[in-house]
Amino acid sequence: TPKEVEVSWKTLVNLGYTHDYEGNELTNDEQMLELFPQDFIVAKNAADYFVRTTQFIDELLVRFYGLEPYYNVSTPDDLIGHLICALAPHTSGGVLSRIIGWTDCSGGYAHPLFHASKRRNCDGDEDAIMMLMDGLLNFSKNILPANRGGQMDAPLVLTTRLNPTEVDKEALNVDSAWFYERDFYEMTLNQPHPKACSDRMDFVERRLGSVAALRGYGFTHDCHSISTGPALSAYKTLDTMVDKMEGQLELGLRLRGVDVRRVASSVIRSHFLPDLRGNLNAFARQKVRCLKCGHSYRRMPLSGKCIQPKKASGKGLSSIGVSKSEGDLCSGNLALTVSEGAVRKYIKVTQHVMEKYGVDIYTRQNVEWLANSTDSLFMNDRAKQMSLSDFL
Repeated sequence: TPKEVEVSWKTLVNLGYTHDYEGNELTNDEQMLELFPQDFIVAKNAADYFVRTTQFIDELLVRFYGLEPYYNVSTPDDLIGHLICALAPHTSGGVLSRIIGWTDCSGGYAHPLFHASKRRNCDGDEDAIMMLMDGLLNFSKNILPANRGGQMDAPLVLTTRLNPTEVDKEALNVDSAWFYERDFYEMTLNQPHPKACSDRMDFVERRLGSVAALRGYGFTHDCHSISTGPALSAYKTLDTMVDKMEGQLELGLRLRGVDVRRVASSVIRSHFLPDLRGNLNAFARQKVRCLKCGHSYRRMPLSGKCIQPKKASGKGLSSIGVSKSEGDLCSGNLALTVSEGAVRKYIKVTQHVMEKYGVDIYTRQNVEWLANSTDSLFMNDRAKQMSLSDFL
């Protein structure tokens, strides 16, 4: 409702919300509205940040580009209706959106297909939005790092129109029905496979090719306010990976429909083991980098020091970085690019989960084998360091 997002109904009418979800003309702040596919309800604690961001952009336009200010924003209410760019972590494709209101939770509300279009499922992970002018001005390829990964987390491309047929198929499984038939409940008594009930469900996938693929999503349970749930995800309140795993598995112990041993095995096989294998592989294939000049070597030089020629400083060609044909070498210290800690970071967590919750034999043996391989890599198998207590 307009009251929930703290925006007057008259303002929303001017932004296109002329009718509520039942088709009645919008005339008050208590009517329930259906969120447009590319509108975004922003966390209220981010309002002041966006106000200051728009003021910075206006100052940049005036002082650096010699143009007129664009936003002229002084309060959070002035941001309503302005365009933003939404960008999921580790991607380079933004999606055009619009600020439509505010919420008290530490998160943002948007259409399910909108989240899917930027490759960010609704799983509680981090997300990002920025003012559109900020993305257009401050993320040019000319100022982004040229090295690998330097152009990640930057809106290099922008999707302006959401197309339901181009999003991840997972998002097309969203249930959009207004009610369930009686035979659906009767069918669940036999606990069939979910696919056996699919013909009785109103999924988004069955609406493709019509306006209903984006609009008219139903719901079966109402609520007083969208902000009455948890204000902050447990993913952020729990500090360490051990705490997060404990929270997930402790919940599994309380639920009768969950086999916590199977959950623990699944998490280890799908997350921790691939990460450990990948880090071991990366450690074995890593390059060494000079701490002085930053040059990387595929193999360690025999001298044990950086053998790149020093760049001369002064006049002539040396002033633009051209090296001398003869002269001193850099001789900087060389360091590994992948540390031992990066390889071992999940071993203790995995062993803790196995000891407390139990896993299947195959997973346990796989973990023990990889842990032994890691120890063999970083420890001398022939020499064992002992303390005085070992002789008592």
